[in-house]
Amino acid sequence: MTIDFTRVITAGDKAAAAAEARAMRIKAECRARILAVVSEAAQANIAQAGVIYVAMRSDGVGPAQARGAVGLAEGDLDTVAMWKAWVTAMQTECRRAIAEGVAPVWPDVPERVAEMATRF
Repeated sequence: MTIDFTRVITAGDKAAAAAEARAMRIKAECRARILAVVSEAAQANIAQAGVIYVAMRSDGVGPAQARGAVGLAEGDLDTVAMWKAWVTAMQTECRRAIAEGVAPVWPDVPERVAEMATRF
């Protein structure tokens, strides 16, 4: 009988597999936390509103009229910037936790972000 050592799973192999599984769990949690605040549909709708708003402003439409036409409220453009910064902070924390092998410390959601998402 011959032993095929090419099929041996080493402690290093097990550790690498465990690290990969952990990374996938953290990435999934990060994604789920983001989507719990702003769903994919809301993200698409907000992005579409932004594109139309910019196009209208480029065509000479005033800011209040352009915001009204796409469903944006006063301050929403600042809120979108806060949302994008929060998503970036979430992704950064996800990467840090994976790289350092520690539990993630998720950043708080900016208050106005969740409210805005409900309108889209």
